Amino acid sequence: MTISIAQGSNKLVIDPLLGGQVLECHIGKYQIIAPKTENPLVGGWYLMAPWAGRLENNEIIYKGKNYPQEINFQNWAIHGTVAFQEGKVINHQENFVEIIHTSNKNFPVNATIKQKWFVANNFIRCSASIEVDEEFPVQIGWHPWFKRDLGNGKKAKYAIEAVSQYIRTKDFVTLNQTKEIGLPPFDDAFDVPSGKGFIEWPNALRLDFKFDHQTFVIYDEPEDSFCIEPQTGPPNAANHALFVATPEKPLKAEVKWDITAIREEK
Repeated sequence: MTISIAQGSNKLVIDPLLGGQVLECHIGKYQIIAPKTENPLVGGWYLMAPWAGRLENNEIIYKGKNYPQEINFQNWAIHGTVAFQEGKVINHQENFVEIIHTSNKNFPVNATIKQKWFVANNFIRCSASIEVDEEFPVQIGWHPWFKRDLGNGKKAKYAIEAVSQYIRTKDFVTLNQTKEIGLPPFDDAFDVPSGKGFIEWPNALRLDFKFDHQTFVIYDEPEDSFCIEPQTGPPNAANHALFVATPEKPLKAEVKWDITAIREEK
């Protein structure tokens, strides 16, 4: 079962039973999201929580205790649990939806995860929060798969205001250390203090985005799609306790995607 939220010519098609994933994002006459595939992690636009990316040794270590997490793709516990489980719609209006999720049995504390999507005439906003009954490190991220070409034969251009790149080991574990930015293609995390970046599809449209945290992952190895992923910390952040949620201090995050139409050249 899918639901839609829309304002003017902008529309999101969302599947609450599939982690609240956005299956389609229509901006004017363009649908900018790559379709879902047999690989559950490819395509769409989904929330990553209560962690994002790969966990080292598929576990979270906090205060000397090891908490193994469920392996959900290949040999990895990756991208949290929300994207793989049903959500419950608690508020659905014409241009807004709020979906609630709970953590699974492997997560050592009870976590309530809420995601919100809002569509306006000139922007889209996604936000999320994680509330816990006991203190524990958590993380929020979004994983959109954008189309490179919207049908006019012109490839998307994109950039983030990164100042450094996180170091990743050969076995795909991200360290809490940075280096100078390397050359693409990337499957890497970046420090972006401004939280800003853009995507531009020539002769079609432009998205200028602003995140209230300062980490992004870029995955742009595929030929037909690319991912720009806002995250509250780099992959494996839970093992560095970069944000420890408590009952009094939930984790919150928000991204605003401002829309500008680009007139086609004749």
